[in-house]
Amino acid sequence: MFSLLPLLTLIVPTFIAVLCLFTNPFWFLKPFFKRIEKESLMLGTGATLAIVLLMVPDVLAERTLETPILFLRLDQSNAAGMVAVAAIFLVVSVFNIHSEKGGRLSPSMYNFFVLLFEICMLGLLMAYDLFLILIFVELTIGVSIVLVAHAPIKLASESAFKYLILTAVSALFVLFAVLLVYILTGTSDITNIGREVNPLMESPRLMLLVVASFIIGLGADIGLVPFHGWAPDVFPASTPAVNGFFCAEPVAFILALYKLVYPFYAVYPSPIILGLMVGVGALSVLTGVVMAYSQTDSLRMMAYTSIEAFGQILLAFGLFTPLGFMAGQFYLVNGAFMKMGVLLSLGAVYHHTGTNDMEQLGGLVKVMRPVAVTYIFCALSVAGVPPLSGFFAKWLLYNTLNEVLLPYGLWASAAALIVLVSVSMVSGVYLVRSFQAIFLGPLGEKWKDVKDTPLALWLPAALVALLAVVLGLAPGLLLRLMGYP
Repeated sequence: MFSLLPLLTLIVPTFIAVLCLFTNPFWFLKPFFKRIEKESLMLGTGATLAIVLLMVPDVLAERTLETPILFLRLDQSNAAGMVAVAAIFLVVSVFNIHSEKGGRLSPSMYNFFVLLFEICMLGLLMAYDLFLILIFVELTIGVSIVLVAHAPIKLASESAFKYLILTAVSALFVLFAVLLVYILTGTSDITNIGREVNPLMESPRLMLLVVASFIIGLGADIGLVPFHGWAPDVFPASTPAVNGFFCAEPVAFILALYKLVYPFYAVYPSPIILGLMVGVGALSVLTGVVMAYSQTDSLRMMAYTSIEAFGQILLAFGLFTPLGFMAGQFYLVNGAFMKMGVLLSLGAVYHHTGTNDMEQLGGLVKVMRPVAVTYIFCALSVAGVPPLSGFFAKWLLYNTLNEVLLPYGLWASAAALIVLVSVSMVSGVYLVRSFQAIFLGPLGEKWKDVKDTPLALWLPAALVALLAVVLGLAPGLLLRLMGYP
């Protein structure tokens, strides 16, 4: 069904971003913009979410919205991701009111790059043309580097440079795969790949090379092992609000990776493709949980926790089953929200204390009670504690693995359950330990003057904590958007 709404979803934030940028060269506009800089960002993200929500009724009615001339499409395969990305940007924009204290970018430039970042995320989700996806990937890398470097600390510059090197190399793999597919098939439309006999379809080795290139290229941008080297440095180097905005990035990149790989698996269902996806996922899970356990910096801990979660999501998607796609989507969307809740809570702590070192903190529940409550709810959901939404996400993942492994024997299914439960228990231990280190125990002398946390610093995370309860008790609210009754 033809619709201009997918295009409008990109035009509206672009228009507001350009308006913000327009004030930068003119000195007489800067005082005016300074009074509305944060409200203008909320306007852009809020208007974008409103347009996305306008498309939800059509998605629930199982209609596909397309703007064919620009290769944009919204349906049940990406609607949940679209809502999640748009909602994350609006919620973090509220948090941004008190957390953003300025940095290397001027306010107008900062707003421009944040909105451009949202445009890239939404574009990646809706695009089904290879070259358009490549453009959004390249833009995302550039914008991400700028936003990391925005923080006015030395570590930000160093981390941005490391991120630049790793992602620039990864982008070459994506470019190579796109060009190879286009040259051999004569089309850049993902939906047309494999419909006609062509040199790529006749050569399994070339297809495997394309799939491997996509996994390497986008895997580095996501932060999957062994392409994750930038993540533990970028999290502590970025501002709290930027870390919140970055929670939307894996939603777009992981769904884009699945969108690029699945057509090749449908044509050539090779166990090697399964092995690549599942192998990278399993390696990410094990590396993430082991490394997160030993961290004393709360943001480095969350970086490795994210890597573990990305691995579990890739396990679900990488099995290429209908249940796996449902589990992967639910885990991905829920995980993005819960991680955002934890990061915003940690951002509020950093706002008051100026440190992420858990060994220097303690007793903050006495002066930051709302933040402590939201932190523990979101952290327990990340760990998969029932009845929170994270438990249902992990239960769907186990059912996906059980569906695939049960034909090989009950022992294989039981082993998968034991591994998943063990990983969740370890995650629960270090997340609860982080709560104890930050919020419990005696209050340090230098934190006794901490004032009440402003509403904008704890309300966004509180909404996420509430979502953890709602989706845990009524997961059908999200599943319905994905096309599952």
